[in-house]
Amino acid sequence: MKNCSMRLRGSIAMLGVICSSLTIDLPAVAIPQAEQKSVLTSLSQIVTVAPHNSYISQTTQIPQVSPAPVQPPLPEQQQPPNTQVSPTPQVSPSPIQPPLPEQQQPPSTTVLLNQGKVSIKLINQTGAKITYQAIGNTAPRSLPGKSDVTLKNLVTPTTVTFKREDGGLLNATGRSPTPGVLELMLDATTDLGIDKQSLQIQPTGDVFLN
Repeated sequence: MKNCSMRLRGSIAMLGVICSSLTIDLPAVAIPQAEQKSVLTSLSQIVTVAPHNSYISQTTQIPQVSPAPVQPPLPEQQQPPNTQVSPTPQVSPSPIQPPLPEQQQPPSTTVLLNQGKVSIKLINQTGAKITYQAIGNTAPRSLPGKSDVTLKNLVTPTTVTFKREDGGLLNATGRSPTPGVLELMLDATTDLGIDKQSLQIQPTGDVFLN
C-alpha cells in the first residue's frame, strides 16, 4: 500500500513536470514562421531607426556661409563727373616772316628816292642775253648782250630779278649817279661766291644785291 502510494506520488510529480514544460514551450510552437519573421523585422527596425535618424540629422546640417565683402569699384571703372569742358580755341600759327635784307647783310649802296619811286637802268656788259623781270611790274623780258634798258618810276619796295640765258654767272654792281636813278652794271664772272641774281630796293633807299 505504501509502495503504491509512493508510485502514485511519483507519477503525479512527473505529470506536473511534463505539463509545465508543455505550458512553456506551447507559445513558441504555436507561433507561425511568418509571424516570427515579422516580429524579427520590426525588432531590427526598432534597433536601426534611431542610429539612422541620428546619422541623417548629423549629415544634413546646412553650413552657414558668410556673405562676401563688397569690393568698391576701381578708379578706372568709376564714371567721371558730368562736367562740360570748354573747347580750346584754335590758334592759327603766325606765318613765318623771312628776315629782311637789311637784317641779313649791309646794303650794297643807297639811292635817294624821288617821292618813294626809283628808276633802274640795267646795263648788260656781257656778250650773252640776260632775262630780267620787275616783280609785280613787268613780265620776264630779254636784254641782249652789250645793251641797256631803264625801268622807270618803280614804287619801293621793289625787286628785280636777272639771269644769263646761257647759265653763266653774273657780277652786279650798283651806283646812283643822280637822285631817283640807280644804274646796275652786269658783268660776267666765274666766281660762284659773287654771283648775283636779284636786286631789292627798300623804301629807305637801301639797295641789296643777292
